[in-house]
Amino acid sequence: MPKIIENVREKIIAEAKRQIEESGYESVTIRNIARGCSLGLGTFYNYFKSKDVLIATFLLEDWQERISRVIAESEGENDPLAVTQMLCDEISQFIESNKKIFTANEAIKSFNASVGSYHKVLRAQIAEPIKSACIAGGYEDAEFLSLFVAESTLTWVTAGKTYGELASVFTKLFVK
Repeated sequence: MPKIIENVREKIIAEAKRQIEESGYESVTIRNIARGCSLGLGTFYNYFKSKDVLIATFLLEDWQERISRVIAESEGENDPLAVTQMLCDEISQFIESNKKIFTANEAIKSFNASVGSYHKVLRAQIAEPIKSACIAGGYEDAEFLSLFVAESTLTWVTAGKTYGELASVFTKLFVK
């Protein structure tokens, strides 16, 4: 009778994260992850078709959790600056918690091809709670303003800027 292992997907993700944190992205292999979970390679491949898919899966789950938190916490907010600060903080924390992936040359090469296609999606996700706050606060041209601030936030926070460094510029944008 085959061995039944519970929460295999979660165990694979947790093991990959552990190995990345301990050894860095480049040293993590599917074989090492499977071994760390006491799984055969075939079992790994039943859940993820490659290392890149595994990494992209848990990055996406982490991002979705963060953007959902901002949306929930900003519901009814009429101050787009407050929402922008929440977003800057979450993006910064996302980058920091995944820096061993984002700074690994192998990962950069693997994910560079797909970044462009997802940029618009990320910008739209970031813009949505800002737009809601702009509308609630009575700001004109909420659509453009939210997309502009989302693009600026995405660009500058990924370049290492904090909300504190960007606040004076954002404050000038949110003048009624």
